[in-house]
Amino acid sequence: MESVRVLVVDDHALFRDGLVGMLKDRQDMEVVGTSSNGVEAVDKAKELMPDVILMDLSMPGCDGIEATRRIKSELPYVNIAVLTVSENDDDLFEAMRAGAKGYIVKSVKTAELIAAITILAQGHAVITPSMAEKLLTEFGLRSRRASGVAASVSSLSDREKEVLALVGQGLSNRDVAKRLCLSEGTVKTHLRNIFEKLHMGNRIEAAVFAAQQGLLPHN
Repeated sequence: MESVRVLVVDDHALFRDGLVGMLKDRQDMEVVGTSSNGVEAVDKAKELMPDVILMDLSMPGCDGIEATRRIKSELPYVNIAVLTVSENDDDLFEAMRAGAKGYIVKSVKTAELIAAITILAQGHAVITPSMAEKLLTEFGLRSRRASGVAASVSSLSDREKEVLALVGQGLSNRDVAKRLCLSEGTVKTHLRNIFEKLHMGNRIEAAVFAAQQGLLPHN
């Protein structure tokens, strides 16, 4: 199994070096490069082609959100996680809109960060639990939008509901395609239709929606 290629971006040398030291002896992960600012991160991403980028949020000049936006526009396959001290709602939503697949607070434990990198490398989203709750609130998955939600769910076809449920379980397009015996292209088409009908912009919103609406299997 190939190791996960990680790019570490943080303007604080001590924290950046700490992450590198934490990952350097792991056989399943390799730090392929580091960067201290957003502009350099964009260049390093194009040069090194990492699987996962751990992106600091607050950096001088080009911040983590702008760097994420630029990288995703050129390398859409790269999985980027914002790694920050901020638990501000606006930062979370801006990071998601920019294309980040993860939002992790820097107080996270080492084992949790390692697990998050592995999940990100598989193409799944990772969000610190406290921030996931904010997503639920932001996207209106509460009683104040119950009537609108019901109407949105009813607009989905049975196949679209199946795809949405599997996305809610964290499955990639490829895994959804295998589970439902479909092509990846067909899954992408279903997702586009789901996003349009539910007025959503990404998989994270859809996954949270699926969980709130009880579309996921019970343990």
